[in-house]
Formats: sequence, structure tokens, C-alpha cells
Amino acid sequence: MAEARPTEERIAELDKKIEQIKAQKKAILQREKQAERKARTKRLIQIGAEVEAICGEITDLEAFKEYLSKYSYAIKKTQEPKQTEPVNDVSYI
Repeated sequence: MAEARPTEERIAELDKKIEQIKAQKKAILQREKQAERKARTKRLIQIGAEVEAICGEITDLEAFKEYLSKYSYAIKKTQEPKQTEPVNDVSYI
């Protein structure tokens, strides 16, 4: 019976470590999500500032949304990442 106690203690220590690692994982994921939210917020503010600088104050939001919907294909087309050729293409071998 002398071995049962150390085994229980080791299991308890491992359980404690598991909980600590889970808490660390949760904190890392929360920081990542927060960074993504901040980046999105910054991007939205920058886009809004550019729109306002070019168009002036938007007073009819529905009309503006309709305009954006109508021409969104052109906007999306300019925002797609460009395909680049691989530098070390060895497909000819």
C-alpha cells in the first residue's frame, strides 16, 4: 500500500499540470482573438476614413450600401491576392 499514495500524488500533480496547460492555451487563444479583433477594427476605421475623405460625409447609408453592392465586383477584383510564380519550380525535371 506504500506505492498507492505516491501514485495518487503523481496523478494529482499531472491533473494540476493539465489544468495549468489548459489555462495557458485558453489565454493564448484569447490574446490571438483580441489581436484579430483589434486588427479588424483598425482596418474598418481606416476604410471608413478613406471613404469619408473621398466621398465626404455619407448621409444616406442605404443608398451608399446599394452603390457598394452594385460595384462590389470591381472592388473585390482589385483586392484579390496576386498569384506569383514559384521561385524554385522544378516541375520541368
